Amino acid sequence: MPNITYESITYNNIDFLEGLCNQLMKFQADHATIRPDIMASMNYNNRLKPEYATTLEKRLIVAFDNERPVGFAFATVGSVTEKNMNKKPGWTAEFDGIGFYPENYKVPTTIGTFKLLYVENEYRKYRIGSQLSNMIMEWLHSHANVEDFWVYVANGNEIVGKFYEKYGFIFSHSVFNGFIHAYCQKKK
Repeated sequence: MPNITYESITYNNIDFLEGLCNQLMKFQADHATIRPDIMASMNYNNRLKPEYATTLEKRLIVAFDNERPVGFAFATVGSVTEKNMNKKPGWTAEFDGIGFYPENYKVPTTIGTFKLLYVENEYRKYRIGSQLSNMIMEWLHSHANVEDFWVYVANGNEIVGKFYEKYGFIFSHSVFNGFIHAYCQKKK
């Protein structure tokens, strides 16, 4: 039986998560049905590391088995404005369709985004993903100024959308013609 502990990370160097993050990115690429090559180009150095370094309001929770990281969850709080609502990351240059927010999304607004969740396969039976999700959602809900919560699910990984529906997320729209699926939860 593993000895699982959870830690909210507050220090800057998170390189110890590179392996886990790259496992998540590989999992998404392996299951993608739309442009798996783009999914395969994503990794720790162009996803988690830069976003963690540049985001002011964030929460990173890591599950450890003794001292070994076996899972993590990452979330952010930020603003959506007229200026950044339709902003597209570089990897989306070839994509058409609705972006990360629906066309009629009311801005400006403050949102919480459940960015990443991953647990090593052999540890999933211990409900670590549920515990990490509960902790992240508690943190997101603690922000009185947050209007909506968002989570984005990679194509080919739709079963994960069902997992997030257990937390009150509802499918909102397809991002970039189905490359990603957006789920939203309105603050109660």
